[in-house]
Amino acid sequence: MRFSVCLLVLFSTLFALAQNPASSYNDPDAAALLQKVSEKYKSYKNISSTFKLVVQKPKVKPEDNEKKLTDTLSGKILLEGNKFNLTIKGQQIVCDGKNVWTYIPLSNEVQVNYFEESDDILSPTKIFTFYTDGYSYQLKEKKTIAGKQVTVVEISPSNKKVSYFKIDVAIDEATLQIVETKIYQKSGMRYVYMLTKQTFNTATTADSFVFDASKHPGVKITDLR
Repeated sequence: MRFSVCLLVLFSTLFALAQNPASSYNDPDAAALLQKVSEKYKSYKNISSTFKLVVQKPKVKPEDNEKKLTDTLSGKILLEGNKFNLTIKGQQIVCDGKNVWTYIPLSNEVQVNYFEESDDILSPTKIFTFYTDGYSYQLKEKKTIAGKQVTVVEISPSNKKVSYFKIDVAIDEATLQIVETKIYQKSGMRYVYMLTKQTFNTATTADSFVFDASKHPGVKITDLR
C-alpha cells in the first residue's frame, strides 16, 4: 500500500500550487511561475493522467550496474479533490474520501480501510497541496524533456526531519503543465515521475471512486474498518 501511495507525490506538485505560500518563496521568478501554474490547475474539477515512475536505488559499490538498480513502472490515476482511482504495479487503489480499497487482481482480493489524514508528504490527502508552507523555491535550469522545453524549479523543505531534501519540478511554460517531478530521498533513493498524458474535467460517476465488488465475482474482501 505505501509503495503505491508514494507515487502519488507526483501529483502533489500540481494542485499544491492552488495555495499561495508567499511567505515561503525566496525567488520571485520561481514564485511567479508557480502562481501561474496554480491558477491553471485550480480551475480544473479533476485530473486524469497516465504516468511513468522511475525508481532509482543508490549504488552500494562503485561497480554496481545502474540499470539493475532502476525500475520503471507505468500507471494511471483519476483524481478529484480527496477522491482518487489509481492503478499501478498489479493493484488498484480506490478512495471515496472516507474509505480506501486496495484491490489485487492477480489474487482477486481487496482490503478495505478507513481513509485517514496524514501529515506525510506522501499522503493522498496532500495531493496538490503538500507545500502550502514551509518550503523555499528557486529556478534551477531550463532543459528539454520528451521534446518539450521546460523550466525546472527546485523546492526545498524547511523541516529537516522529512525523508527527502529536495524536489525538482519541471514545468512546460507554454502550457503551464508539470511534465516531470524528481524527489531526492535522504536514503539515496530517487523517484522520477513523468506525466505522459493529462486530461482535465473528465466525466465521472458515483462509481468512479468506489470499489464495486459485483464486478469481481468471487473476490475475497478483508474489511479492516
